[in-house]
Amino acid sequence: MRKACKTSYSPRIEFLISSQVKSAFISADTKIVYRSFTANCTIFIQVCQELWDFAEDGERYNEKIVHSFLPALFDHWKRLGSKHVVTIVLMSRVYYEPGEAVYAAGPIQRDEDNQQYKDFFKVETDLEVVADWKPILDGLKESFFAFQRDILLTHHYHTAVRDGNNSIPRLVGRISYAHDGPLLEALNLALQPTETHYIDRSLSLTGVVTIVITPGKGYYHVSKALLRLTTTRLLDQGFEISIVCLGRSPLHATPLFSFYGKERSKTYKENKADSQGGREYDVLWGGEAVVIMDDKEQPSPPPDRAVIYWQPFWVTLMYWDLQKDLPFRKDK
Repeated sequence: MRKACKTSYSPRIEFLISSQVKSAFISADTKIVYRSFTANCTIFIQVCQELWDFAEDGERYNEKIVHSFLPALFDHWKRLGSKHVVTIVLMSRVYYEPGEAVYAAGPIQRDEDNQQYKDFFKVETDLEVVADWKPILDGLKESFFAFQRDILLTHHYHTAVRDGNNSIPRLVGRISYAHDGPLLEALNLALQPTETHYIDRSLSLTGVVTIVITPGKGYYHVSKALLRLTTTRLLDQGFEISIVCLGRSPLHATPLFSFYGKERSKTYKENKADSQGGREYDVLWGGEAVVIMDDKEQPSPPPDRAVIYWQPFWVTLMYWDLQKDLPFRKDK
């Protein structure tokens, strides 16, 4: 059978090698991604322990965001003449030990491993169209350290002072690693304003873009119930998520999510062949998902609980590893 082909004369056809052509061959294996010039763009920056680590070229990952990736992204938008409405949000997750939870302010959540945690989000830039991003990038670099201080120190101290308690400032909790970050929680926050996008639609913006910048490698440990909800909402709204990892790709397949579930039986293939669609035997949609509704200690997990790995099809994963010394090193 011959493959169906189509000739396009659009001057905006771009490949992964960043070259432009006037025509292209489109087959069944071609993946087309449409980009808008006037989109509502939300950029999440994950603040985790790896953010202050050094990359292979000696530059910290927080410096790669401010000095490398974001300037290149904004310069690319400027060359294209795009007018995106940009929102920049810092996100982080803080874990607490049993003795530290009494000093933490606000509601404390528990994960499936009975670890106490709390998610923090801070809006740096809210719905702005900026021509000169340099002042915002300079402030963003200082915000990384200020955000770390706020969620570990001053957040609890200011809450205690407001309540009338004469407590001393203390460090409470620890920032999580990249794979334990609140990725799905952030995506659901980004989906909330567009839940009713068909009502009173804005004609000045054409499209929604969500970008997550992380120093991780594209692997996340998530909740199965929340992953189901996020997948359903993304499919209903028809949006796609772009994750930019600051570093080189790992040896395993990415993007990769892991969650707790029940291991599939040995007769999985036989049952799947006899069922209609086999959804009940799918690793994500099959079985029950644990939903934690309060911050109380959860019962012990069942003995047949296993770690399940799943690759999300609604994520576009990219790796940014531009090294500043590249033109001066012959071995690069």
